[in-house]
Amino acid sequence: MKWHIQSTNTPKNLQELKKILLQNRKIKDEKSFFKGVSPFKISLKELDISARDLTKIKKRLKKAKDNQEKIVIFGDYDADGISATAVLWQVLYAQSYNVLPFIPNRLKHGYGLSIKAINDLLLEQADVSLIITVDNGIVAHDTLKLLKKHKIDVIITDHHQKDEEKLDALAIFHSTKICGCALAWFLARELSSQKEKQLLTDLLALVAIATVTDLMPLLMVNRSLLIYGLAVLRTNPSLGLQHLFASAKIDQSKIDTYTLGFQIGPRINAMGRLANGMDALRLLCTKNKTQATELSHLLQVTNEDRQNLTFDLTQSAEEIVAQETTEKIIILSSVDYHEGIIGLMAGKMTEKYAKPSIVISEGPEVSKASARSLPGFNITEFIRFFKKDLLEVGGHPLAAGFALETKKIPLVKIKMQKQAKILLAKKNLEKILQVENVLPIKLLTLETVALVEQFAPFGLANPKPVFALQNATLKNYKLLGRDGEHLKLIVAFAGSNQEYEVLAWRQAALAQKLILGTKLNLAVSLDINSYRGSNRLQLILKDLKPQAN
Repeated sequence: MKWHIQSTNTPKNLQELKKILLQNRKIKDEKSFFKGVSPFKISLKELDISARDLTKIKKRLKKAKDNQEKIVIFGDYDADGISATAVLWQVLYAQSYNVLPFIPNRLKHGYGLSIKAINDLLLEQADVSLIITVDNGIVAHDTLKLLKKHKIDVIITDHHQKDEEKLDALAIFHSTKICGCALAWFLARELSSQKEKQLLTDLLALVAIATVTDLMPLLMVNRSLLIYGLAVLRTNPSLGLQHLFASAKIDQSKIDTYTLGFQIGPRINAMGRLANGMDALRLLCTKNKTQATELSHLLQVTNEDRQNLTFDLTQSAEEIVAQETTEKIIILSSVDYHEGIIGLMAGKMTEKYAKPSIVISEGPEVSKASARSLPGFNITEFIRFFKKDLLEVGGHPLAAGFALETKKIPLVKIKMQKQAKILLAKKNLEKILQVENVLPIKLLTLETVALVEQFAPFGLANPKPVFALQNATLKNYKLLGRDGEHLKLIVAFAGSNQEYEVLAWRQAALAQKLILGTKLNLAVSLDINSYRGSNRLQLILKDLKPQAN
């Protein structure tokens, strides 16, 4: 793993360390960063949202309310889309609009505002006259043409990237600076009066979940939304969320970005991956205790199924990858790979083998693929080399998806492997560990931990600080855990009589390379170990390297 040390300055005290952490994050407004700005005070101009389109939306919704027209909130099946649907539906329903939510089915309808989903929607709701999308629709040109033929108006709210083609919609509420749920919340705010302020405040809990699960950079507006949303999650979550916390054994008072990203978000996402996203939506909106109990249990069980399926399929996939060591890109395909978990599988392959990965779920005629990459190799651009052989392509530099005819998989696989060898011949893709700076041993204190915690909540663009510790002497080590999967190092530093414990979670394999008495450079994060009312410093190992002579 390559270390990128962001600052060459070595701090002498906590003030200097704080300055380094702020500079590394390019923070100029300390007050806004640490306290957050009230979401009610954030302007639409700051988000690059069109005031003209908002006026159109307000006018069209007034007409719909006056005539009690049927409105459908058209969402998406991931945690962002489901949360966005819950936010906008609840606010419009509270204002007495005739409004219904709709979440497409991943396997049946595919992604977004698809023609298949609209055909099914119109079979159920033939008299709908207005559709408001959340977290999708910004490139759904063909579907918009179909809706125009049906004389159905469409308002697009989406945070994904526009394309060059003009969007034929009544109005567009668009920003790439926030997630889909946050965008739905800001629209809801603009449509609300003072009497809905408490509801809007409570719904910031869902905005926080979506902001983290959709991997938004946690600075500026997103950080403010998260700070205020976490406060609601810890003190006043909805009935459905309370039951979700209980089923997942989550301590409500200690909810943080890890809880959102690895416990709450995956349970909501699991429904869209393996079951029906509408049930996750019902849980987020319910006021009925019995229903909340039943649905939270369903999310729990479905998430366990998702975990087991991902584990089993990933294990079998790793056996295949182990036999293809000369390939520069991992490409796996099978009829057994569930479309809902191929993205997770690709992510695990890339994480373990430090190679771009593509996992394909084979269908009878059409197959779906999900891809993941590492910094330095734009996976979406790579896949577009082969767009003539594909049905559709979309994504970002590090994550992408595409569809292709099943019969073309062998041909496309050979082409991609050949091209990857050419493009990656002189590239050594490595995971990059962002390190703040070299930390002097005198700053290994609880006071430093307290300073670091001021920078929470942590996440994308504001990761938990990792520091370099130089010239550590390895005094001892031992394996921990029921199966010996963890490792504890005991180290000492020159000029200090104290020995330090360094915990290496799930890094037991490192023990085979360790030699007592060797000098090491460590990359660690700082934590507090609270035991029987006593707090002590705890170092968490991210990586280690031999000390250069």
